[in-house]
Amino acid sequence: MPGTAGLLAGFMAMLYIALLTESDAGIRGNVSALNSTISCHAALVPTAQCRRALPVAVKVQRRAFEQVRRPDARALRILAAALASAVFFADALTSLHIAISVLYVVVILLVAFTGSRRATHSSAWTCAALTLAALAIAHPHGVPGGAAARSAMSLVAIAVTSFIAIRHQASTAHLIEQIHLLNLTHDAIVVYDMNDRIAFWNQGAEKLYGWPAHRALRQPIHELTRTRFPAAADEVRAALLQAGRWDGELERTRDDGTVVTIASRLALLRDERGKPRAVLATDNDITLRKNLQMELQRKQDEMSAMLEAIPGMIWASTHDGEIEPMNRRWDAFDIAPGDATRKDRSLWRTLVHPHDLPRLENDWRSAVATGAPFEGTARLRRKDGLYRWMHICAEPLRNIDGAIVRWYGVNTDIEERKRAEEALERSEAFLADGQRLSHTGSIAMKLPDGEMLWSHEAYRIFGYAANVVPSMDLILARTHPDDIALVRQSYRQILAEAPFIDIEHRLLMPDRSVKHVHYVAHLSARQSGRFEYVGALMDVTHAKHTEEALTRSMTELAHVTRVTMLGELTASIAHEVSQPIAAIVTCGHAALRWLDRPQPDLAEAREAIDKAIRSAKRASDIVWRIRSMAQKRGPAHVPLDLNALVDESIELVLHELHDHGVELEIEYMSPAPHIIGDRVQLQQVLINLMMNGAQAMAAVTGRAKRLWVATRMADAQYVHVIVKDAGTGIKAEHAGQLFEAFFTTRSEGMGIGLSICRSIVEAHGGRIWAESPPEGGAALQFTLPVYDGRPQ
Repeated sequence: MPGTAGLLAGFMAMLYIALLTESDAGIRGNVSALNSTISCHAALVPTAQCRRALPVAVKVQRRAFEQVRRPDARALRILAAALASAVFFADALTSLHIAISVLYVVVILLVAFTGSRRATHSSAWTCAALTLAALAIAHPHGVPGGAAARSAMSLVAIAVTSFIAIRHQASTAHLIEQIHLLNLTHDAIVVYDMNDRIAFWNQGAEKLYGWPAHRALRQPIHELTRTRFPAAADEVRAALLQAGRWDGELERTRDDGTVVTIASRLALLRDERGKPRAVLATDNDITLRKNLQMELQRKQDEMSAMLEAIPGMIWASTHDGEIEPMNRRWDAFDIAPGDATRKDRSLWRTLVHPHDLPRLENDWRSAVATGAPFEGTARLRRKDGLYRWMHICAEPLRNIDGAIVRWYGVNTDIEERKRAEEALERSEAFLADGQRLSHTGSIAMKLPDGEMLWSHEAYRIFGYAANVVPSMDLILARTHPDDIALVRQSYRQILAEAPFIDIEHRLLMPDRSVKHVHYVAHLSARQSGRFEYVGALMDVTHAKHTEEALTRSMTELAHVTRVTMLGELTASIAHEVSQPIAAIVTCGHAALRWLDRPQPDLAEAREAIDKAIRSAKRASDIVWRIRSMAQKRGPAHVPLDLNALVDESIELVLHELHDHGVELEIEYMSPAPHIIGDRVQLQQVLINLMMNGAQAMAAVTGRAKRLWVATRMADAQYVHVIVKDAGTGIKAEHAGQLFEAFFTTRSEGMGIGLSICRSIVEAHGGRIWAESPPEGGAALQFTLPVYDGRPQ
């Protein structure tokens, strides 16, 4: 029996530890019941034997617990069946005088670990049946008293173990259900002992603080969450111990470092002797509520400060129209906030200018009667007796039934605005008159939506009524068909935010008349960050007509000048024409002589006739050039070889230069540059410059009269033509007037030659100027754009 008692005590210890491993929460909730059960079983054997057997059983169970924690149900059942079979065969086939069948309690425990009450019942009855069957097999001829006692003890152990296991399963299921219910709540429920170590941590606590239960259990809660109490921690603990409860707000830190505000309710748990054992804490996250409260308080403070900071007189009114001032802005008008002695009409009559009072009172009474928003302007008198313009507006406050309960209004000082409006009206009137007199309208365009603003003069220029909405479509509708592409291109530049726009085009009006307009605009940025084009639209129709008339006059003047110049070049022209004519005559006589021979020399005759033909063509070219210069026609811009153009001009003045004793030096660049322009006009410029150079050297004696003509490239886009003489040079006081009309330094000169040259060069997109080189004389030079082959 001593061995049997030790073995039973060991298995009871194994039962206790195994139940602990199955469900920590359940077994902790029922520790006292298990302790009492073990005490009952231990009472069946002597105390000394239990004390010796318990340490051994604990060690065995610890090793088993380290190897197998919670095998699955199938493995448990297989293990239980194998163990039951081994116990049965050992009990039935061996002759050991010990209670081997008591090991069936391990089989029952293994089955109980699966959590199935039905399986536990079945295993208990099966184990009892196996015990009796083994007893009958082992003792077929009669059961001795010792074997019967051992079997009875085993049956008792099986019954007690089954009862405890089933009760434990029921308790565990009930506790697990309660734990699930606690996990369903949104509150964080935490239980910690008097050393602040966490014993229970529900899912609400996991969600609130971020730590899972396995990391939070047995941790000091206040260290884990870095709790900050509203008062000292010792004061909170003392209040909890004294009253058993404590409610308040805490600040705790989550797993991710976020600080949250907690509404915590603490309850102290005491044992049957009244000793504090644990603290039950129910926590709610009120961070959002606290933030909302703080934000609400901040908004209230801001509202109070805003009422005082608003540059207006805030007031309220009852539903029937009695006025009550509400901020300090009324102090300047001798009406303090909360002053209820002056209300309604007496208040308005005290402050409002007599001329504005009837209209204001009538509008206010109408608003009160109808409930419509009130708005008006009036002059109010200050303490110093001065009246200032006020903009008065009010809105009704209604209840859920729609009835007006109060009015709230504000009086805004608009004295400066009134003065600015008056000044703006005067300025707009002056601007409108100025635009009308100068035929200049204003057009502004906002980017990127293309919204436009036109002045009255812009509407008049386009011929639209002032009530239409300006748009690009309206501009294109008035644009001349030949200029639409140009206007569209400028609009694309605007959308691309080009810094400056400058465009001239025509408008085709409904009456088929044509207007010439010039639009200039620049890009500017507003304080709002948006870009806007601000520009001026000028009606330059009259200027265009004047310019065209001037151009016609200049063309006629240039024609007269060319004709006059041809008259001056009569000797040179006659010499140039007489040379090919004389050559024609000579070649004709020679051809006759070759033909009159007894044996005509046809080859020599043919060569003489070819020479005559070439001379005739040369004479024809000279006459054609002279006729071209003498003709009165408009300019014709075509591609020209600059070197050939200079050669043709020199041919017309070459005899004149020889007559003046001028030595001509020519320096051409190679390859010859090409320009685009009017041949006759540019020849006129070259002839004029060369004749001026020859005339400037008329009085030169003692040195050579040299005229140097050169062509070169000024840069990649312009060619450069230089006509330099060896004359007396240009006086400093004459340098700035040289190209002005009717300025001349010669008594017989008219002063229009160089002026016409400047007009021609500038019309071709070039520039002309004069210099006095250090070596003496004068250098007249001009530039022209290079022809790049693209259509002009």
